[in-house]
Amino acid sequence: MPGNDTALKPIVRALMSPAFPVLILMVFLAVGFWLRSGLIEEDSRHVRIIFGSLFLLGLLTSLTTVLVQAILRRNQALLKTRKELEREIDQRKAVQKDLERLESTDTLTGLANRRFFMEDLAHTLGIADRQMRQAALILLDLDRFQMLNDTLGHQFGDELLISVSERLNRLSDELVLVAYSGGDEFMVCQQQVDDIDDVIHLLGQISQCFQEPFEVQGERHSITATMGVALYPQSGLDADTLLRNADIALYRAKEQGRNTYQFYMEGMQDREVMRLELDKDLSQALANDEFVLYYQPQLDLDTNEVTSVEALIRWQHPRRGLLAPCEFIPLAEESGRITEIGRWVVLAACRQLARWKGTPCENLRIAVNLSGRELDDESLVAHIRDTLLAEQVDPAMLEVELTEEIFIQNIEHNLNQLRQLHELGVHLAIDDFGVGYSSLGYLRDFPVDMLKIDRSFITEVTSRHDDAVITRAVINLAHNLGIRVVAEGVETRDQLNFLRRHHCNLAQGFLINHPVPPEELESSIMVEAPFAREPAISRL
Repeated sequence: MPGNDTALKPIVRALMSPAFPVLILMVFLAVGFWLRSGLIEEDSRHVRIIFGSLFLLGLLTSLTTVLVQAILRRNQALLKTRKELEREIDQRKAVQKDLERLESTDTLTGLANRRFFMEDLAHTLGIADRQMRQAALILLDLDRFQMLNDTLGHQFGDELLISVSERLNRLSDELVLVAYSGGDEFMVCQQQVDDIDDVIHLLGQISQCFQEPFEVQGERHSITATMGVALYPQSGLDADTLLRNADIALYRAKEQGRNTYQFYMEGMQDREVMRLELDKDLSQALANDEFVLYYQPQLDLDTNEVTSVEALIRWQHPRRGLLAPCEFIPLAEESGRITEIGRWVVLAACRQLARWKGTPCENLRIAVNLSGRELDDESLVAHIRDTLLAEQVDPAMLEVELTEEIFIQNIEHNLNQLRQLHELGVHLAIDDFGVGYSSLGYLRDFPVDMLKIDRSFITEVTSRHDDAVITRAVINLAHNLGIRVVAEGVETRDQLNFLRRHHCNLAQGFLINHPVPPEELESSIMVEAPFAREPAISRL
């Protein structure tokens, strides 16, 4: 009992005192003197024997006590040393656990790191093999994260990653491990998968994590995620193969438009090899002057003349021939080369405008497309201004097109960039109008000159009442705001006649002409060829 231990401590201290053996000896001596005094009349020899025996017994007892005290002190010292050693061992174990935790945990997000995840995945696959069960690896990328991180700063990016990690970590349990791989990528491992529905259910739970906006630095941001999934054993028998195939599936999901998921399927591997080869070739395409611009005419529906063209980039690949933008622009955006390619497009368009001076094409305005990354480039306006000056081109002959989605990304920064372009005299067009956010606010605040109605509304404008109503409403809205309208994807005369009746300004599509090289465009303009001919089919 604790109380008894406390009461015994003074007694133990007294017994361990250096004076205790002396006290024992004195007691024996005292007894001996007392006996001698009591036996004074007896035989003196007998008395001496008794007294000597008591003295010797007292001395031995005292020495024994000294020895016992020494042993006890030694044991106490050993016990103290042992406790200190155990305490030090515990401290070392705690430090070791902290080090192991740091080695297996990402310091920013608190999630498992890539090294630990891959080790755990290999262990999971071993268990799945023995139990003859499936396992799933999910790679998750945050959409538009790099742009937000570059635009709003790394502190914003870190805080967003922490918020995302907190939500994803709620899915962790004995069967689900969530890890942070780095950049904008997370990894999720699901054990004991009995059916693909188990994985689809988890994918739904992950998507739910992104339903509500994330509040970062006092502002709410809607973030989406794209996922690639690889199943064991169908998509790979080891951790590295499974990871590679999940990454391939992730890339395929991004090609589908992001904010979705894709399972790895046979045949993706071959396509991925081709993509990697194409990406390697893309790094040399600019240096080798392999890009060309094709031009698709835009017909003025009031004058029935071509007054402007859209510049569309093509890649004259040395082995694969002429490649359309959809085959390499996503690669360029992913690798960051889109900014260099965008600069080349502006330069090539301005040089074409300079070459057309004094020809029947001199009044054609050229529209070029800008990506979000290009608009984020602080030197964009200076590059366009310097190029216009170097080629001695009227800024009004150049038009830049941006999609609605790009407009609403970092509105304050974009507004500043576009106002500077407007002040230069460059025209501004909103591409794919109607399929994005379609906020009327930026039509009021941004210096917009042109709206381009997306082809999805034009395709069935003569057969679907809703599409006809939307198209008429966009045309009227734009005209009331002093903005001109281009209809994309015009392929039939009925569509063209509908647009004419409702006073659309310009039409663009295969009915007017395909995207063509500048020489072919020039020939058509020079011979005054009729542009509104029957629809033609072109893979470009």
